[in-house]
Amino acid sequence: MKKKILYISVGLILVFIILWFTLSQNKQPIKIGLSVTLTGVYPDLGREIRDGALLAVELINEEGGIKEKPLKLIIKDNKYNIEQAKKNYSELVNEGVIAVIGPATSTTAKALLPLINEKKILTIAPTPTSTELAGLDDYMIRLRPTNKDDAEVLAKYVKEKINPKKIVIVYDTLNPIYTIDFAQNFMQNFGKDVKFFLIPFKEGWTDIKELSKKILSYSPDTVLLITEVYNTALIAQNLRILNPDIILLSSPWAKFQRLIDNGGKRIEGLLSIETFDEEYKGELYQKFKKRFIERFGYEPEMGAVVGFESVMIIKQAVESGATREKMKELIIKTGRFQGLQGEIVIDKFGDRVIKPFVVKVEKGKWVRVQE
Repeated sequence: MKKKILYISVGLILVFIILWFTLSQNKQPIKIGLSVTLTGVYPDLGREIRDGALLAVELINEEGGIKEKPLKLIIKDNKYNIEQAKKNYSELVNEGVIAVIGPATSTTAKALLPLINEKKILTIAPTPTSTELAGLDDYMIRLRPTNKDDAEVLAKYVKEKINPKKIVIVYDTLNPIYTIDFAQNFMQNFGKDVKFFLIPFKEGWTDIKELSKKILSYSPDTVLLITEVYNTALIAQNLRILNPDIILLSSPWAKFQRLIDNGGKRIEGLLSIETFDEEYKGELYQKFKKRFIERFGYEPEMGAVVGFESVMIIKQAVESGATREKMKELIIKTGRFQGLQGEIVIDKFGDRVIKPFVVKVEKGKWVRVQE
């Protein structure tokens, strides 16, 4: 009798252990990795992507997670250093993430691509736009148009509405995969009657006045700035001090409210490119915007939107049965996902299909230009 009770007790304990182990395994979080620049050079875009992704994870977990499992975002700072970015990526893969979000710049994305393809872990790069990253059968999903698309729309507008004769292009040398590519795509939309002058610019250039004088020494009627937001604001201000009538253009890299906040009235009329409509009235976007402001204390812009959407694409893929190994296959096969401002369409190469539009600074706000 005692042996029978012992066997039953041992059996119950084993059943309990198996049940506990099964339940605990079922509650293990689904891990998503995020590696962007959060400190050092050019951290603002990375911070916005992080905040958007964080909010998405928080909202998903509030609603019970994905298939009753909580979502966990593992955040790493690549410090705008390629070796650090590679290290981060390998660490995230080893930690068992189902997918990775980041990086934010084209130069880092290009350097990471061989490692991404080697590990075969789906990576959503929210903002890299270099044309050489598009049209590839790889493990990277991109959520913005290519430089070709952005530059073509901007060039077409400038050509038709401004008809410039001399354009100086100032490009940032710390992100050359993006900046040189954007410049080349912009220039190829003009005929031989337009003269171009290219000036390299490096973060930390202290004498912006001298740089501005050098730019204006070519007697341009138009200047295109291809650098991040604070450099763009500073150079644009100095150009307008020296020549109030100079026409200013900016690549989408600097298209943030911070550009207006730092540039002030001197950058009125500056033209840029966007895919994100700040005045969008859709219910889903308005809910996101309200929660984002409550959570982080500032209004979301493009980086926050694509950071949020990156997580939501992964969520929708997992709900449809995607595993770590099959994530790329399912996303490409599905091709359409719910975004904050309408449907997100992903083509067979993992490139988002979306048309950019021209915006300008008008009375201290970004306003969509009617073409």
